[in-house]
Amino acid sequence: MTVFAKDPASDVDFSVDWSDWLLEGETITGTTWGIAPVEENGLTLGVNVDNGSARGVFTAGGVIGHRYRLSCLITTTDNRQAERSLSVRVMEL
Repeated sequence: MTVFAKDPASDVDFSVDWSDWLLEGETITGTTWGIAPVEENGLTLGVNVDNGSARGVFTAGGVIGHRYRLSCLITTTDNRQAERSLSVRVMEL
């Protein structure tokens, strides 16, 4: 899993491109983002980003030196679900 770097003072969007996974004519009908661990002053989720087959979320904050897992769960018009995760390490950039 690729680890993405994020400065704690920056608001950064992270996205997952689902185009290779979606079937022909299938679209995303729902997106749910999660974060772990949830902790005081930790990474927080903001506004969702909808770019067709790519779905993202803005993140803010985080504790320097900590690593967070962002999970993106989608539901599709064919009633299928899938989840992908990203790893984010917070550091001074």
